[in-house]
Amino acid sequence: MIYIACGAIMLVIGLLWLISPAKRQIPFYGYHSYLAQVNKNSFKFAQKRAGLNFIAFGLIQLLLGIGIHLFKWDRYFLLWLLTFYLFIIFPIMATEKALKSYLQNRHELPADYIDPDKVKRERTKGFRDRK
Repeated sequence: MIYIACGAIMLVIGLLWLISPAKRQIPFYGYHSYLAQVNKNSFKFAQKRAGLNFIAFGLIQLLLGIGIHLFKWDRYFLLWLLTFYLFIIFPIMATEKALKSYLQNRHELPADYIDPDKVKRERTKGFRDRK
């Protein structure tokens, strides 16, 4: 049931973002990230792409939840509880990757942007890591 509830909520959020996207950056509505705030075009692209991704992953999660319920696999609730959050993370990851490639193709990627996948830390003595 958690897959059905979370999938339905994500589907509704995605539909809201597509039907009525955020016109400007307000903290409680719309998709916000560092790359989405680069310029107006990137903000519009992020709103549209995030809406589509939330619809797609919400629909997948909703159908998966219906399948779990139909096959009577509800008794594995702990497994579903430990994995449902992945469907919340995947659309955010997909949106960020699409936004990064969009900005790279337009040569608008900020100079101070650090790709999180390429950050390597070196161990040092003490309590903090050096970048």
